[in-house]
Amino acid sequence: MKDYTSDFIRNVCVAGHGKTGKTSLLDACIFASGAAKRLGKVDDGTSLLDYEPEETKRKMTIGDSLAVTEWQNYKINFIDTPGYPDFVGEVMSAMNAADSALIIVAANSGVEVETEKAWDLAEKLDIPRAFFINKMDRDHADFQKTLDSMRNKFGTSVIPVQIPIGKESSFSGVVDIVKTYTKVGAELKNDIPADLADEVEMHRLEMLDVIAEFNDELMEKYLEGETDNLDEKQIAEALAEGVRQGKIFPVFVGSALKNIGVDKLLNRIVEDMPAPNTKTYDGINPKNDDLVERKVTEPFSGQIWKTMVDPFVGRMSYVRIYSGDMKSDGNYQLYSEGSEGTERISGLFTMQGKKQINLEVAHAGDIVVTAKLANAKTCDTLCEKSAPIKYERLEYPEPMLAMAVSSVKKGEDDKVIGAIRRQQDEDPTIWIEKDKATKQTILRGVGEVHLDILGDKIQRKFGVQMVLGEPRVDYRETIRKNVEVQGKHKKQSGGHGQYGDVWMKLAPAKGTDPTIHDGNVFTTDQVFGGSVPRNFFPAVEKGTFETLAAGVLAGYPVINVKADLYDGSSHPVDSSEAAFKMAASIAIKKGVLAANPILLEPIDEVTVTVPDEYMGDIIGNFSSRRGKVLGTEPKGKGITEVKAYVPASEMYKYATDLRSQTQGRGSYTVKFARYEQMPEKLAEKIIAEHKVASEDK
Repeated sequence: MKDYTSDFIRNVCVAGHGKTGKTSLLDACIFASGAAKRLGKVDDGTSLLDYEPEETKRKMTIGDSLAVTEWQNYKINFIDTPGYPDFVGEVMSAMNAADSALIIVAANSGVEVETEKAWDLAEKLDIPRAFFINKMDRDHADFQKTLDSMRNKFGTSVIPVQIPIGKESSFSGVVDIVKTYTKVGAELKNDIPADLADEVEMHRLEMLDVIAEFNDELMEKYLEGETDNLDEKQIAEALAEGVRQGKIFPVFVGSALKNIGVDKLLNRIVEDMPAPNTKTYDGINPKNDDLVERKVTEPFSGQIWKTMVDPFVGRMSYVRIYSGDMKSDGNYQLYSEGSEGTERISGLFTMQGKKQINLEVAHAGDIVVTAKLANAKTCDTLCEKSAPIKYERLEYPEPMLAMAVSSVKKGEDDKVIGAIRRQQDEDPTIWIEKDKATKQTILRGVGEVHLDILGDKIQRKFGVQMVLGEPRVDYRETIRKNVEVQGKHKKQSGGHGQYGDVWMKLAPAKGTDPTIHDGNVFTTDQVFGGSVPRNFFPAVEKGTFETLAAGVLAGYPVINVKADLYDGSSHPVDSSEAAFKMAASIAIKKGVLAANPILLEPIDEVTVTVPDEYMGDIIGNFSSRRGKVLGTEPKGKGITEVKAYVPASEMYKYATDLRSQTQGRGSYTVKFARYEQMPEKLAEKIIAEHKVASEDK
């Protein structure tokens, strides 16, 4: 591969809804460039980019793929991204590494949910956007209808610079409106079919109308009616400038499957999309936290935007170079989250899917891959030691689908957890944590497909199988009335016996610190006359707190109880700490059951952000989950925020239901609010289940 400098590099993230043909288009680009001898096809399992077993099995992209393409002495780093919503983290990583976004729209389906999300993400990152209307050869393909849907959603600056020749089975080619003439010998030949002349002229005027809004020279000629005499080069340069400034969003067209329009797409990407050297990059100096502005000509710096984990090869780190040159044998400073170190590079390459192409050096703006870095992870910064800089870490969405995870084989839980943690290096949207209250390991993902594929991956890579289940809810118990109770432990078994006797008062505790012993309080102020020797007070206290923590009614911690030790008796020989600890446990169990105990359930504060048209469905769904809506707040652009209190037990798989209800447009956050008394019938069920489980033991 040739050596490419910044001005001859284009970095393009290819995004959009699933099944619009993103991967097929990039297979066609690689084929059109001559890098592949045959056109790969997703449905046949021959795609150069969907090569992971989980991808070929499901015929869908799961992870980002780098698809380098050489075209007209330029290097285009395409990044293929998933279209399924569970893999939003992959799209975010790719967008952050690219300089522009090419959003794919199917001509037979128009704008879909992930189309809008891709646009919103690119807009948030402030990178230029372009569209490719694919599948013009399919039944029901309609260029104008698709274009109208895009303009309705994204504005009138969405401008076609190419139009199709024919449609559906008669689709045969593409007209480039910017370059409508080609030189044949000494003459100019018009490439426009006669029956499309009027349509081409209409779209040409639309394009000029938009360009003229920010180009003074073209505006003057446009207002003077000199549109027929405009120089093609001048129009092309003005169009490219408008695209790079984010004022024009060009629309290209073709068929990836039939390889029609792919060459014209590559031409436009080279001409219209920005080169990496058109901007500077901001970071901080990790030595003093000062802001740093880095130009492409300054010392090397780059950021790892993707990590691949292989049990045999190790980590493969995808690096976006922001400045300077990266060498295949370089030593660089590493800045991670909260730490730093050094990394030695042992090889540098670019990729077409899984095909590696070795490089000796890569220049600013390029995207490259290196393997076996010791400590580097996604979002970490690499740079020259003499020019320290740390780039901002990407904030990934919090995964909301929580499942309890364990191993299929008994005794392999640690292996499963270890394998998942290794996959976290590859996918930051996977969270795993130990719930101290329920003693379960909780795995969080974006959606059910996300976790299903994770299971397939760790089985293939690490030879372990995981099983997912519903997480246990962290209920609590408490009491509602005052009681006095005796706990007596007396046992004689030859030699010294065991004797402990306590009298205790139990009452609901109010205003106590819930972070200390779950709001439980133990006192000995009322003990007089040495009825319980002082040296046994700690044992009684320990027995009290341990019994309350273990639960009485249904095996959940008892909270907000005040336990007063006020009387008892002891034996000069048989009394011991163990005996008084047992006596306290007996008293607490008897007392809680006599003090009108109830089961408490955790209540979450749920905040849902949805388009206005789904608000009624969201509120209705909360009601079906025993939720209480607190209110709604308009957030602008047709978006409303709905807040509600919902029992935690009713939130299982809410992420899946919300996606179904809102066609993937809704999002939500959850935080614990408080505990409330559980409805009696539901509590009875939980208590009965605990009783059966206890008897089985």
